[in-house]
Amino acid sequence: MTGVLLNVLGVEVGAQVPAPLLAPLALYGPHAALSRPVHHRVRVQVQSGRQAAGPEAYTVRTHSSEVQVTPDGPDAAWIHGATLDAHLSVTCEESVITVHTESARPDDALMVAFTEVLRAQGLLPLHAAVLAQGGQVTALLGPSGTGKSTALLEALLSGARPVTEDYGLFEPATGLLHGLDGGLRCLPDTLARVRAALPNLTEPATVRGKALVTWDMLGTEQRWHAPLTHMEVLRRDGREAGVRPLPVAQRVMNLWAATGVPLLPVNRDWTNGVIGTLARELTWVERTVPHHLTP
Repeated sequence: MTGVLLNVLGVEVGAQVPAPLLAPLALYGPHAALSRPVHHRVRVQVQSGRQAAGPEAYTVRTHSSEVQVTPDGPDAAWIHGATLDAHLSVTCEESVITVHTESARPDDALMVAFTEVLRAQGLLPLHAAVLAQGGQVTALLGPSGTGKSTALLEALLSGARPVTEDYGLFEPATGLLHGLDGGLRCLPDTLARVRAALPNLTEPATVRGKALVTWDMLGTEQRWHAPLTHMEVLRRDGREAGVRPLPVAQRVMNLWAATGVPLLPVNRDWTNGVIGTLARELTWVERTVPHHLTP
């Protein structure tokens, strides 16, 4: 069992559950740079047994798997994973995540529940590589395999600073993008590019099937918080590289793909408003990446 687990921008998680269950939350820290005075507490507790998905259940795809979600009123929901079922209840005072399971195996359902709490506290999750360079802070969007990690690496080697490699939290109240990743997670082809640029690179650890090259190993310093100014959507095809403006409707579509599906009605309305603002107010382009450039 554990006590206070982490503080993510003032959202504090306290848990009285077996430590292995909390592994999906490792992405969020603890990072000292993300700690703030606590304004919302999340209590994670565990009960034995499982809860079957209801007739209204629908599927939500995560970054690595999928879960089933059963609505439970305006401010609560069940999230059904492979090894556990998490009941989420969100109020102004605190949020409670009750994990129903027969084992201590980690599951993405807990991550989905906590991400929904962050949405309710005004933080929009974004699957994007984000870099700061020349007074601009640019989020690189696109499906897996379009070259986000490669584009980020090339920018870093030319002097950019990383904000995050794959996942961040956008805070509309401040306009800041908060980075969560501690380095570049590389498939073999991207790692080969890193080694070609840095022949003395030490052997990186393997995390979730990819080599983790930390920002220190790359000789760069992470910028934990940065005001988001630009969006660049990467698209891979067989033509020459090129850049074109992106219509507003496609901006909105790409943002929904990058942030995922909110579970609670109030979060859906809030997310829709934030996406509309980002689509209108930031500078957007689509960059075509030729097939011969690997991700």
